[in-house]
Amino acid sequence: MLAARQPVASGSMRVLLITNDYPPRPGGIQQYLSNLVRYSEACIRVLAPAHPEAPEEPHVVRSRWAFMWPSARVRGWLGDRIGEFEPDVLLFGAPHPLAQLGPRLSRTFGLPYVVMAHGAEVTLPGAVPGLRQLLGRTFRRASLVLAVSRYTARRVERLGADRTTVLGAGVDLDTFSPGASTPGRDRPVVGCISRLVPRKGHLRVLAAAERLSAAGTPVSVLLAGQGRLEGRLRNRAARASVPVEIVTDAAWEELPDLYRSCDVFVMPARSRWLGLEVEGLGIVYLEASASGLPVIAGTSGGAPETVVPGVTGYVAVTTSQIVEGVGLALERRRELGAAARARAEQHFSWESVAGRLDAALRRAVDGP
Repeated sequence: MLAARQPVASGSMRVLLITNDYPPRPGGIQQYLSNLVRYSEACIRVLAPAHPEAPEEPHVVRSRWAFMWPSARVRGWLGDRIGEFEPDVLLFGAPHPLAQLGPRLSRTFGLPYVVMAHGAEVTLPGAVPGLRQLLGRTFRRASLVLAVSRYTARRVERLGADRTTVLGAGVDLDTFSPGASTPGRDRPVVGCISRLVPRKGHLRVLAAAERLSAAGTPVSVLLAGQGRLEGRLRNRAARASVPVEIVTDAAWEELPDLYRSCDVFVMPARSRWLGLEVEGLGIVYLEASASGLPVIAGTSGGAPETVVPGVTGYVAVTTSQIVEGVGLALERRRELGAAARARAEQHFSWESVAGRLDAALRRAVDGP
């Protein structure tokens, strides 16, 4: 049993974030964690793997390994860092694999540990015998599990977690913001900015755009991203009856202008492989909302949580549903876009997400 702890304020709370996923390594979890560290009022130190392009950061300590497995050697290194920093709580950036060390480190140092859960790193290991049991043990013994969406929270609860909090995700509201309408266009732009992989629904977006145009609502399509579907999409675009632009070389700083060049954002993501391949939430939906766009979200995982149907956008997955949703969104684009931006400001700012993180960690430290 952990010793009783004195309550602490978030500003004085010392948090040790243990993760394999941190910039400059690319990825959604990496950006998610770095933004939480940036906006949290707690004193957070990050333990992360070695990376040849990692800058010197006073709050980040790099191990000598390019990836940290839950080995005895890694456990010993983490123990030394815990002794140096003297944290109030251990925070694992993902459930697998490092959080497997949570129970033992908690016992050894008398500290609560908290686990963050995003999406695929829960569904995929959770379907593998052995790993499923390890995840369940990690979740059950944690003081708290922090989920990026209600969908992810339900998944970790099925694996045994009985103390969960939904943090949600955030977006940089200054970077992703509405822009002036583009003059001189003869048709609105339906945009999808995401990895070019089958479950995102790009082919259905193209089919829906053709149907809309044939029915008297001419649109063009912008697809931006990289992925294994690029060749197939270029072949399909060459045969399309609507104008299609495919951008695969956009730098991160160009993304806000890509969003602003659209009139409606559509990513009709659906789960694949019996639910093993899902959207934990979908940061692109939040970026589009912050950019003042009506959003057509898919049904996969936490994607439907990013819109309020009929208020900020619609949920659609089949081609017919996409046609209907885009048609309605174009008719109400100013109203829906303004509501999407307002909701992003209220719920999806990084300040609000980090505030929920600080409050959750404070509860874990103070105990029941």
